[in-house]
Amino acid sequence: MPLVKIEIRSGKPVEYRQSLIESLREAFLDTLQTPEAALWIRLCERKEENFPMPPGRSDDAVLIEASLMPGRSAEKKEALYRAIVERLDRDAGIRPDDVCILLYEPPAENWAEHGGAFTASR
Repeated sequence: MPLVKIEIRSGKPVEYRQSLIESLREAFLDTLQTPEAALWIRLCERKEENFPMPPGRSDDAVLIEASLMPGRSAEKKEALYRAIVERLDRDAGIRPDDVCILLYEPPAENWAEHGGAFTASR
């Protein structure tokens, strides 16, 4: 049940924003074999004054944070990172240097859905 948040600067066209969401959806489905019904992706736009970029990043920089249930290998996570970067470059023209990805792995007992029932699905 990955929960994915994409943050970008505001002002991008809807087609561009949808390509970001689709790129991440594909990366998670293909790389982690995430069931589509368990994948939550949201895109948050930030005003330029509320989202300053580190030196060397362009206005197209994207910050991706994903919460996953623990248990995936470092190799699997590395494959996910590569898939995300490759798809964002291919589909939206985002330079690899403009992508920052952070994964969180809260313990499985901290996850619930469907009215609060504990879920152990990944």
